[in-house]
This record gives sequence, C-alpha cells and structure tokens, in this order.
Amino acid sequence: MLDVHREELPQSYLLVLAPSTNDTDEIKLTRALHRASRSPKKAIWVDCSLLDHLSSEAIDLLLAYAYLLHCQERRLVLCHVPDNVRHHFLDLDAESQPLVVPSLLDAESLSTDFPRNQSAA
Repeated sequence: MLDVHREELPQSYLLVLAPSTNDTDEIKLTRALHRASRSPKKAIWVDCSLLDHLSSEAIDLLLAYAYLLHCQERRLVLCHVPDNVRHHFLDLDAESQPLVVPSLLDAESLSTDFPRNQSAA
C-alpha cells in the first residue's frame, strides 16, 4: 500500500513514500530499500511526509534495514515520521534504531557528519 519514489543525491539516497491504491504488500518498499542499500551512499533518507500511517510490515522492514545499514557503518534516516508510529523507532538498541529527524533539512545538516564516499569525491 505504498508507492516509493527514488532519487540519488550527492550525499545520500532519498526514498519518498506515498500512499498507493494497490492492495499489494510492501514489495515496492522492499525493492527500493534493497536498491538503495546497494548504492555507495553513506545514508538512506526515507521521507514519510505524504503518509498518515505505516503498516507493521513497513515498520519491520525499516527497522531491519536500519540494522543492516548500521552493520555497514551507514545510516537509515527517517524524516516526517507520522506521530502515531514514531514510538516504534525510538528507545531501541543503537544497532537497530534508525535516526528520526523532523525534516529533510535536518537530514541534510547531518550528512556533513558522514565522511564523503569515494564516488562523490
């Protein structure tokens, strides 16, 4: 029930989640996260500003990729997380917790904390 728009930025990979009328499971999100995780970018930003809620499958998928990226010394950054699901991403162990920020501007300001990767130099 999600549509995913992808954009490769200089310092990160951006996924914009949008509601979809299809009754399919989270296959589009799975594919988008997999594709983004294969990029050399140090951060994957997920913009949830167009959503009112996230399914439990989407939450579990985001948490799994937060852990995977942490193991690779990379970061999953969630922006504009709906209030009714924000608690799922807080108070977790450091390896599993994605970074939750209010906006894409906050994510951009954090990108200076990540070292430049070889392909962006």
